[in-house]
Amino acid sequence: MASRAIANGNISFGLVSIPVHLFTATVSKSVAFHLLHAKDKSRIQQRIYCPVDDAIIERSELERGYEVEKGRYVVFTDEELKNLEARNEHTIEITEFVPLSAVDPIYFENGYFLGSDTGAAKAYRLLTEAMVASKRVALGRFTMRGKEHLIVIRPYEKGLMLHTVYYADEVRSSAEIDRGQHESVKEAELTLAKRLIDDLTVKKFEPEKYHDSYRERVQEAARQKLTGQEVAEAPAEPRHGQVIDLMAALKASLEKRAKAEPAASEEADDQKPGKGSRGSSRTARAAGERRSGSKR
Repeated sequence: MASRAIANGNISFGLVSIPVHLFTATVSKSVAFHLLHAKDKSRIQQRIYCPVDDAIIERSELERGYEVEKGRYVVFTDEELKNLEARNEHTIEITEFVPLSAVDPIYFENGYFLGSDTGAAKAYRLLTEAMVASKRVALGRFTMRGKEHLIVIRPYEKGLMLHTVYYADEVRSSAEIDRGQHESVKEAELTLAKRLIDDLTVKKFEPEKYHDSYRERVQEAARQKLTGQEVAEAPAEPRHGQVIDLMAALKASLEKRAKAEPAASEEADDQKPGKGSRGSSRTARAAGERRSGSKR
């Protein structure tokens, strides 16, 4: 976690005020490219262009306009916009509590760690433990840089985390999207699908198992280019056609899982220290039992 807070705030909880610091919880590591001039490989500069005057203009010549209809704007000065900013800067006002399951993940935007300020540790700990015990998260408002945000505060790793969330009118409706609601599902198909889900179910989410393969390929390609190597082509992904026989596809998926699991289990046993011989004997014994069974 970054040691430098990006903002300070006060959680307003009834008559209690809890001073806190906000720390950015995530960092994007998406691959970024700079635009270069192909001729000399220098970075380009973007200028502000006015198509009416056919001229490059300076930033000092700009003003802000709010579009009220196509091509028609209402102009605001910086001072006017400053006067419209929310006045309760730094106040994190809790308005109500709900179960976390009541807030659909589609509403979540950015996340921030909340750290207690000097002298506020007891109140911070009290709110955290009360929310854990009640299995509730807090809904409220927070003004940051003049803009009022709808927020959710929830317990996270023995502390609190603040999420900015979208307002209702910022989430698009899915009503017009075809989601197969007119199709009927057979009981046998549902049973197989549930079995496949059960086979793929794990006890907990382990994000460290997953990697951004595109970013890794770009970084490796950059290293290859630096050393004068030919850039290796990314392996082709297997193409999956349209599913014609759903039952056959589900059965094939289950059979594939069944074949993969014994191999994975044996590999894990072989990798355990001091268990190679026992794992091998178990495998051999099982194979012998299968052979004797087939003879009978």
